[in-house]
Amino acid sequence: MRRMMMATAVMLLTTGAAHADPIEGDFRTPKTGATAKVAACGASFCMTYTSGAFNGKQFAAFASTGNGKYSGKLIDFTNGGKEYTGKAEIAGSDIKVSGCVMGGLVCKDEIFKRL
Repeated sequence: MRRMMMATAVMLLTTGAAHADPIEGDFRTPKTGATAKVAACGASFCMTYTSGAFNGKQFAAFASTGNGKYSGKLIDFTNGGKEYTGKAEIAGSDIKVSGCVMGGLVCKDEIFKRL
């Protein structure tokens, strides 16, 4: 009985890791060479720089909207910490991240390459 409970516990613990969301992982931005990690944070997925001038700073939080698309907020540390309405989309093994201000009048995007 004890072995069966232990086996069930191990199976439940490892099942979650096998079903990671496609957006999760380590990425590099070709523009600056900085790296970032996407990981679950609560009900969302957060992007945090893991190298470069903004190492350790979270710059995005996205919730899945289905079909490899996500929406949320972005922070542009190169522009005084300006916050943008953001979205992300899985593009092959990479992520296209974009953000807009002024109702979509001014937008920026960047593709992060999976490491």
